[in-house]
Amino acid sequence: MRDPKRIVSKLLGDKAKADRLEATGEPLELVAEVLRDIVKSRKTRNWLLNTYAIDLAISPETFDQLLDIPQINFIETPNRSLEMEVVSLKETRNPGDPVTVGNLNSVLRELYRNLHEINETRSKDYPDLLLAKEMSSELLHQASAKIAALNGTNRGPMGFLLAGWKTKSIEREFQKLFPESERAHPLRKNQAQVEQELEFYGILKAAEKKWQPIGLDLFRILREDALPQAQENIEEMGTQLWNIVYKHPKVQQSIAITGIQFSDVEPLFDEAKVPVNNI
Repeated sequence: MRDPKRIVSKLLGDKAKADRLEATGEPLELVAEVLRDIVKSRKTRNWLLNTYAIDLAISPETFDQLLDIPQINFIETPNRSLEMEVVSLKETRNPGDPVTVGNLNSVLRELYRNLHEINETRSKDYPDLLLAKEMSSELLHQASAKIAALNGTNRGPMGFLLAGWKTKSIEREFQKLFPESERAHPLRKNQAQVEQELEFYGILKAAEKKWQPIGLDLFRILREDALPQAQENIEEMGTQLWNIVYKHPKVQQSIAITGIQFSDVEPLFDEAKVPVNNI
C-alpha cells in the first residue's frame, strides 16, 4: 500500500488522529484494512436494515430478549483452572450491559444457521411453492382454516349432498386470499400440495417468533425470493467482524484511538461516534 498514512487520514477525515496512529508504531496498512472492514460491516448492516428492517446493530435491550435462545445464552468460558465451562449469560450478565462483539457474533452465527436450515429445507422438501409470492404470517392462519373447512365438507349425514356448494364457496374464499397464485386454484385439485407447503410456512412462523426481537420478517423475504441473499449478507457480516477481530492484536492501540472497542458494538456501527469515510 502506497502512503498508508495518507489513506488512513482520508478514511478518518482527521490528519491529527492519523499522526497519533503513526506514533504507536503499529502498521498503518493494517489499520487501513480494519477501517475498511468497518465501512463494509456498516454497509451490510444498512442494507439489511433498509431492505428487510433487520437491525444487526443490536441494542442491549434487544440482546437481553435474544437470551431466550439457548445457542446465544449459553457460552463457553475458561474458569480459574483454565478449563472450559458453560455459563448462562442470563445469570452472569447485567440487564442493559453493552453488547460485545462476541455477543453479536453468537447472534450472527445462530441466525445464519437458521436461515441455512430454512434454505436447505425449502430446496430439498418444498422446491415448488404455490403460495410463496403472497403468503404472510396472517394469511397462514386463514389458509389453514380453509383447508380444515375443505376437509370437513364430507363429514356428517348430509355431507355428500352439501359438499358441492360448500366446496365451491371455500374455493372462492381461498382464491380471494391468494388472487395472484393461479397455480394453487382450484383448491380441491391442489389440496395435497397446499397442505404440504403450509408445513413449510409453519417453520417460517416459528423462526419469526424466535427472532421477533430483531423484527425478522421471513415471509417478506420469501415473497421477494431473497432467502439466499439474506443468508449471504448475514454470512458477510460475520466474515467482516472476524476480519476485524483477527487483525486487532497487531493494531490494538490504533483501534482504541479510533474509538472502536470490542466490549461494545455501538461505536462499530455509529458513524457519529466513529466517523470512517468510504474511500
